[in-house]
Amino acid sequence: MKKSTLLVLLFPIILFSQEYQSKFYALFKSKDSDKKEMEDLLSQWKTNSKNDIDYYIAAFNYYYTQSKQETLSLSSDAPAEEKESLQIKDSLNNVVGYLSSRETINDSLYKLSQKTIDEAIVLFPKRLDLRFGKIHTLGDLGDYETFSKNIIETIDYSIKINHSWLWAENKVLEDSENFFIDAIQRYSNTLYQNKSDENLKKVAGKMYNTFPNDIYVISTYGITFLLENKNKEALELYLKAEKINPEDPIVLNNIALIYERLENKKNAILYYNKLYDVGDEKTKAFAANKIKSLTE
Repeated sequence: MKKSTLLVLLFPIILFSQEYQSKFYALFKSKDSDKKEMEDLLSQWKTNSKNDIDYYIAAFNYYYTQSKQETLSLSSDAPAEEKESLQIKDSLNNVVGYLSSRETINDSLYKLSQKTIDEAIVLFPKRLDLRFGKIHTLGDLGDYETFSKNIIETIDYSIKINHSWLWAENKVLEDSENFFIDAIQRYSNTLYQNKSDENLKKVAGKMYNTFPNDIYVISTYGITFLLENKNKEALELYLKAEKINPEDPIVLNNIALIYERLENKKNAILYYNKLYDVGDEKTKAFAANKIKSLTE
């Protein structure tokens, strides 16, 4: 049985249902446990500890990690450089194929993991770690449509509870608003890196409507307009961000870039000079080269 060295959600073991928890984590990490043993334990745990959040966390992690399975595949084409493979050669030492592993998903186990975490979220709606755990798995599988949908639902609920979240052990999450913004920014970056531009626009727009004066939220929303070559709309957002923090290098760089796109050399040079004044050595060199190219 394939094991994962890390849980999708990292939760501390607490005293409640400690016996079940201890047995679960021992089996989860053991190379000798079998599927039936784990599932019997989870079944007993659920029956004897009604609505125990730690059961749902354990079951979710178990079903999700079990849904990810590795299979071997033989191909005549060389795999991507970053993927390990074994060359298959004929009697003349010619490469005739490549043997590599690939990850597949067991749909029934994956659906069970999602059903489990959904039940937990209904029972414990203010536990942000549960929602983020589910969102993580959706991003891990590349289901960016559902990934984004769940992010937006989480933003909506955050508004409803005035961003007052709980975390592990039902502890109040300190500085929850900034923590929440930082986390959604990371999820937005996942969408950006995977070129899921339409979903990025939905998430970034929702965040902007919720936190219209946060410089990082403004900047991310501005990127969505840059991706669409809507330079004037992006410029309006970044000029707003500059008023909040006139020394943010990302904001200044993007304003300079937009003016460059708009063929407004005067303002482009102005903002590259501002960028030079606040940047580190690498940024200063970049800004200097830009100013030089615009003034030649």
